[in-house]
Amino acid sequence: MLSVKKIFFIISFALFTLPLAAQEALDLTSCLKYALRNSPKIKSEALAQRKETEEQKEKTGKFLPQIDAYVDFNQYFNDLPTYIFPQAEGSNLAGQPITGPYPVPLGLPYNLNTGFNISQTIFDANFIGLKSKYRKFDEYHGIKMEIAGDELLYQTAQLFYQIAINKERLDYFDMNLERLAKLQSVVKLQVDQGFAKQTDYQKLIVKTSNLKSKRNKLEAGIRKQISYFKILIGYPQNEALELRFDVDETLILSAALPDSLDQLPETKLLSKQRELNQLNTKRLNANYLPKLKAYAGFLFQAQRESFNFFSSGYDWYNIHQWGIRLDVPIMKGFEKKSYNEISKIVDEQLVFGLEQKEVQIKVEYQSAVEELDAARAELAAQKENLDLAEKIYKQSELGYNQGTILLIDFLDSEAMLRESKMMYATALLDTRLAELKVLKATGGIRKLVNM
Repeated sequence: MLSVKKIFFIISFALFTLPLAAQEALDLTSCLKYALRNSPKIKSEALAQRKETEEQKEKTGKFLPQIDAYVDFNQYFNDLPTYIFPQAEGSNLAGQPITGPYPVPLGLPYNLNTGFNISQTIFDANFIGLKSKYRKFDEYHGIKMEIAGDELLYQTAQLFYQIAINKERLDYFDMNLERLAKLQSVVKLQVDQGFAKQTDYQKLIVKTSNLKSKRNKLEAGIRKQISYFKILIGYPQNEALELRFDVDETLILSAALPDSLDQLPETKLLSKQRELNQLNTKRLNANYLPKLKAYAGFLFQAQRESFNFFSSGYDWYNIHQWGIRLDVPIMKGFEKKSYNEISKIVDEQLVFGLEQKEVQIKVEYQSAVEELDAARAELAAQKENLDLAEKIYKQSELGYNQGTILLIDFLDSEAMLRESKMMYATALLDTRLAELKVLKATGGIRKLVNM
């Protein structure tokens, strides 16, 4: 019978040797969703917005009930405060006629005052303006978050396809190196049998070495891109990231601008800034309206010959009051006029900025569409070149195997094929990046999340 120790060892060994579950590769849509949830840029923007929201809420605090408690102790270590009475009252206090004012020291050396004050704003037009501004402020932050998310999606998709195309290029290098390795074996055998020159074999070695060097540089560049990609989407650097690419999939879902440019995030942001400026103007003007406030105060006072405030047998004197205060602004120079003039200038700036933004959007859209058309035409041309280069390579390979063409001609066809593949990969990347620009210009970049 197996002992407990042996059973434990067998189970532990079995668990240790179980193969780890393969990590699921992330496609473009998965990366975009992951970025929206985990990107440091989005988290930082959310924290900044929370901070600004709390700062706005802080301004309403002064309109809520205010309660302040206080304790005030003082000691007159020399003379007591002196009060000056007129001659008539001074004669009465002195019990005999005097000449001139009559000084009288009043109070005791040790004094303690404690209490608390309560105040509540009853009417202040600023409060109404702030509540309206907070609602607009939340909408403004929502638009800013939308813009930050769109920019993140655009950058993520850009880098995703750059990595994808570089992976394709890396595959091309590996394919060519594999072909050259086989060719080296054949040429080496021909050299040994006297059917080929030693220089032919040496040329292959040099060509392979140069190709490996380019391949290694490209691989190092891909590693850097993946590291930055992890930072961009908030993926842990110490975890492996598997990406699944489909670079042949067309991205364009809608290539037209919306009927109203007011629906685009950039224009909505400027419009919301204009609304906030108008509300801020109203709030500043509210400073010149009457303000009504209620207040109450509770004072507990003690005066002693020595520091014995808490000894029994001594009185405390209480003073309580309440009241209502009305403040009516009458004249504050010309600051109200200056505030309104500044507000008008800011409004004109925002209107002008909105007009320029619409022009910019249309220009960027037109440029993106033209860039996409050119990229698609280039992609079609490079596809034809690639097909032709593959045909030439196969013919050259057959001719070299049959001994009808020289090795140098065969290597030229191999170099032509590799160059054509690289050009096709570049054209494919340019097409995908142009599609992303069109999607961003039309406000449709978020459609990639639902592909």
